[in-house]
Amino acid sequence: MASKLATAAETTRPRLREPHLIIEGGRPLGGEVSLPGAKNAALPALVAACLADEEVTLRNVPLGLNDVQKLIQLLQDSGAEVRREGADLICRGGGWRGGTLSGELAGKIRHSLLLLGASASWRQGLFLPLPGGCSIGNRKHDLHLSALQQMGYRMEESELGLHLSASEPHPESVVDFAYPTFGGTLNVLFAAVQSRSTVTLRNAARNPEVLDVIELLGAMGADIRWTEPGTLRIQGVERLHAAEHTVMGDRIIAATIISAVGATRGSAIIRNATTQVLEAETAAWRSAGLRIEELPGAIRVAWERPLRPVDVVTAAYPGFHTDIQPLHTVLMMHAMGTSELSDTILDGRFAYCEELNKLGADITVRDGGFICVNGAPGQTAVISGTGQLYGTDLVATDIRGGAAVAVAAMAAAGTSRITNLYQLERGYDRFREIFTALGASITRVDE
Repeated sequence: MASKLATAAETTRPRLREPHLIIEGGRPLGGEVSLPGAKNAALPALVAACLADEEVTLRNVPLGLNDVQKLIQLLQDSGAEVRREGADLICRGGGWRGGTLSGELAGKIRHSLLLLGASASWRQGLFLPLPGGCSIGNRKHDLHLSALQQMGYRMEESELGLHLSASEPHPESVVDFAYPTFGGTLNVLFAAVQSRSTVTLRNAARNPEVLDVIELLGAMGADIRWTEPGTLRIQGVERLHAAEHTVMGDRIIAATIISAVGATRGSAIIRNATTQVLEAETAAWRSAGLRIEELPGAIRVAWERPLRPVDVVTAAYPGFHTDIQPLHTVLMMHAMGTSELSDTILDGRFAYCEELNKLGADITVRDGGFICVNGAPGQTAVISGTGQLYGTDLVATDIRGGAAVAVAAMAAAGTSRITNLYQLERGYDRFREIFTALGASITRVDE
């Protein structure tokens, strides 16, 4: 009876006059797919590639992402050359001039912050309107400013944005982060690699995407060494040179696929993937009952039995990734019992839970009783497994929350419609193609 009621309700929904996805849920996913390049590695790799006055070739860049296109435009506006040759990008930064960036572009992509480090590397001034990205809490940029200032660069902040003056760095400096910030680590790397000075960076981020960018910079001639866990020593060189680099596969998309397979009770093989960059996440999901196996160059995942509830607390890498916590929530909606999920990285990251509850989930978000690393009060989601979900109209609240909503819709009975696709498409290249290849029924409507 419930399915008939859901079907009847679908016919009475108002027509949507904006682009949206239509997802027919309730189908177990199965098959094989290959991961595209990682957004969080490709965007900083683009900036890194523009630190050389010779051509740097980037492969496996997710070219369909809105954020990639916006960053390319910002780099070109700053004087860099970025052109496409087939599926590759060719970058050269010799004409870098800095200047004032477009507020319309920079305000919509948080990775625009990385142009501060690039401009410092080229000894060019830059005015950067306050950067945007997802509305998922207080994502401070003070660590970026203080790091560049500690290195000797002149930085100022106003209500309008951030201003870097053309300046020379100290011959030697030490930057000690209170928290291993992803973007802050990259900005220090970019500002230091051809500074002809020595920088010691303590409490550096060790995310796989950071390591991927360090690999690229090393191929370009940078002198970057880990002197101990979490500490980098960067000896600035005179200049960087041409190189070729293949961007790593997207581990967050891998996690999205694993979550979707588990929620729909399916099985799949994910090519160009490894559990080695998802150790905390796969450990939690194995504890929940999913079968996750490492294959040569691939991951096999399969649902075998009803899931058990598993509590998770997000943390800096190698901890459970804050970007992946919405996907854990979806899996726990199908667990036999109640679990808790606390995000210690970002406050305000649970807006997507309201959308999941529209499907029939039972999720309550409460004060977590702790302070996030950004200084804001943290939150905890209490997730009670409810079993059957039913399709409805949903909104992609942000990149990862939007993915969670789409995955939940794939597992729900009946039809769901998802709007605000701009957010989802900022982080997922070929989302529909990846999941339809696994048997999902997803249609994009452009209205």
